[in-house]
Amino acid sequence: MTEDKYLKRIAKALKDLTTLIGRIRNKEYKGTDELWVGADVAIDTKAPPRSTDWWPPQDDYVVTPYCKELSWLFMQLRDIFYKCQLIDASNKEEFFGRLADAALAYMKTTDDGVGNCETLLLATHHGAEIILKEMLALFPHSD
Repeated sequence: MTEDKYLKRIAKALKDLTTLIGRIRNKEYKGTDELWVGADVAIDTKAPPRSTDWWPPQDDYVVTPYCKELSWLFMQLRDIFYKCQLIDASNKEEFFGRLADAALAYMKTTDDGVGNCETLLLATHHGAEIILKEMLALFPHSD
């Protein structure tokens, strides 16, 4: 892939991430019913018991009462990064795992371990912004 194409994809993703902040603040996630399960991450109100078997590998769970809202965000971020061809089968587990880590890190900072829905979504969104900046930094480009 040429440097120009890659940088255009990064710019498009950045624009879409900026738009997504407004969609979060406008509560566009309301009314969603799907829960995220994919790329070794699952989001729900509770996690199933852990198996002691070594196979198949188990998903990492983000347990939150805002599971539908967070799932909506994961799907939006999936669509942005796939459409811009920035994630694929080779890096999707790392991408979504880091988004899950961002959500969990936010929840750990709250007194109740849950926090606020919008703040949870914005913290996870910020995790995606960090990943995008790293993608730009890792790609050799001229100034």
